[in-house]
Amino acid sequence: MKPDQLLPLIPEQHDAGDPARHGIRVPFVRPALPRPETLAGPFADIIASGRLTKGPYCEEFEQAIAKRLGVRYAVAVSSCTIGLMLVYRGLDLSAGSCLSRRKNGDKCAVAGMEPLSRFGIARSGTRNEPLGEVVIPSFTFLAAAAAIVWNNLRPVFVDVDPNTTNVTPQAIRAAITPRTVAIAACHNFGNPCDLPGLESVAAEHGLPLIIDAAHGFGASMHGRPVGAGATAQVFSLSPTKLLVAGEGGIVATNCDCLAHFVRMGREYGNDGSYDALFPGVNGRMPELSAATALASLEILDDVSDRRNQLADMYRRDLGELPGIGFVELMPGARSSYKDFSITIDPTKFGMTRDALRRVLAARGIETRAYYDPPCHRQTAYEHFYDRMRPLPATDLLAARSLALPIGAHVDESIVREVCDVIATAKQAV
Repeated sequence: MKPDQLLPLIPEQHDAGDPARHGIRVPFVRPALPRPETLAGPFADIIASGRLTKGPYCEEFEQAIAKRLGVRYAVAVSSCTIGLMLVYRGLDLSAGSCLSRRKNGDKCAVAGMEPLSRFGIARSGTRNEPLGEVVIPSFTFLAAAAAIVWNNLRPVFVDVDPNTTNVTPQAIRAAITPRTVAIAACHNFGNPCDLPGLESVAAEHGLPLIIDAAHGFGASMHGRPVGAGATAQVFSLSPTKLLVAGEGGIVATNCDCLAHFVRMGREYGNDGSYDALFPGVNGRMPELSAATALASLEILDDVSDRRNQLADMYRRDLGELPGIGFVELMPGARSSYKDFSITIDPTKFGMTRDALRRVLAARGIETRAYYDPPCHRQTAYEHFYDRMRPLPATDLLAARSLALPIGAHVDESIVREVCDVIATAKQAV
């Protein structure tokens, strides 16, 4: 699909620390949206019906996603963050099984986790102290840690592979202790993580595995979309992603009771009787968002193909420059390229990542420095960081990673311009 076949939006608001926040010619990202005429009918239908939430478009979208991913359940929520929060709460990691187990005694697909009493951790009425630990990479978006802490759990930050930027099974295994109650991982930048390896570690220790799949739509392994496997994989549908609802998320799982819990949880914990069975949230996806996402699903493969083409161009044009590194993929993996991130080795390239950002900004080219700072150095989470367990790859990536413009607005001429500016900057030092 060509860029002029997609509808660009005005750029998102720039973050306060972005050196390119003024005078932008080439925004970092613009969403690939369906054409307005494809949305006119569904929007008119929704408005005429007066049913703006909990309607047929959301149900149709959930069914379409479940079929695409090859999972039993795809539960639409208002954001990936809400989805992650509800998944952790639904697993009831302070008790060792799903809170959502039905009254008729249906067996939970993720049951079998040992109760925390075995680990010497008592249930607390006040829940002032975190009741268990979740092993998670620090080089990931801050929402992943937020969902853990909001559930009164403690994130245990581990390092990532500097080449793939994803956490490894070995790093996860080394961080598991008697207090560990779950494992978390991420398809970072849309690069599929080592799911079989992580599932093996999870099974070995009887722990649930939660994948932050925010970047996952458009990614695949051996020709199959990522999303199946693990206890749950949670996707984002925000404007920076390939599949767009405006705002929204999807919880993909094969667990009956976890899906049941998330459905109740997004509805205040109400099962329809107006009796809150547990404290829930308003996490529903609006019908207008669901209709947008359904239309966006129709162009997802084209959007993914286009981003892979742009990534190939970037790799070709920057590949000969000393000091430029690329994210490596596992055999059989296809990235969504939610972000095209490179690394800048200042000793070989001749300038730092931040200096290059300033050069690009001066030419009106917006970039992002993901994830700087990483989670273990953020104000909200740094007190969880065990400084006796250094994270050298994470700190190095945070200092060197640079995400280049990619999205509906980027064509071959923009890729060439970005690469030419980078090459010229290299030659000038």
